[in-house]
Amino acid sequence: MSESLSPVYDPVAGQYFQAAAEGRLVVQHCNSCDALRWPPLPGCPECRSRDTTWVDVVPTGTIWSFVVYHRAFSAALKDQIPYTVAMVQLDVGPYLLGRLVNGERLPAVGDRVDAEFLDLDGVATIRWRIA
Repeated sequence: MSESLSPVYDPVAGQYFQAAAEGRLVVQHCNSCDALRWPPLPGCPECRSRDTTWVDVVPTGTIWSFVVYHRAFSAALKDQIPYTVAMVQLDVGPYLLGRLVNGERLPAVGDRVDAEFLDLDGVATIRWRIA
């Protein structure tokens, strides 16, 4: 992947991917109103401040919703069917989407999960494992 297309170099989200490559989960923190947010934005949707920092958060949460895909919507995913994507509410508040490691059973809303960091074509990403 070229540097110009890699999310690692994105001016808004790049620090998230750089932290994930180091095995850390970060979200944006508004220095004006203390709101934590994901996805990253240039300004705070709560108070409109642009005074933002990235903060490390504990990479754990609860499954809020999930879907199991039985059809590949991308040729790259054809060999991974079925796969599960979960919406996880982090313990600190924000929600993140991510692939769920397929286990011996289907997940359930309310299951506790831990983040795992993995490299996909040079971009670190998160996937979730039932705790």
